[in-house]
Amino acid sequence: MTLSELKKALRSGQAEVNILANEGDLYLVQIEHLGQRSLLMEDGMPVRFRGLSECSGKLASLGVREGFMVQQLPYDEMINNAERPQADRLPMHFH
Repeated sequence: MTLSELKKALRSGQAEVNILANEGDLYLVQIEHLGQRSLLMEDGMPVRFRGLSECSGKLASLGVREGFMVQQLPYDEMINNAERPQADRLPMHFH
């Protein structure tokens, strides 16, 4: 999903935004819209953020007001439980 598509999805009120934390300093944005999940993309590549403040600032500027930060735990990978539906979801508010 591109930035402009995310803005449209937000206007419809049917988008859920998840920040995916990877390795502690790399963040991707996943959007769930109309039952489909996709990453936030730009020029055909996932948008990567180098910090949570950069990511949340960009989301706020696009009109995102709330979402979740999702973190997979290394323990889940060790016991082959990486696909747990809820992982660790922390509610977030952007402003």
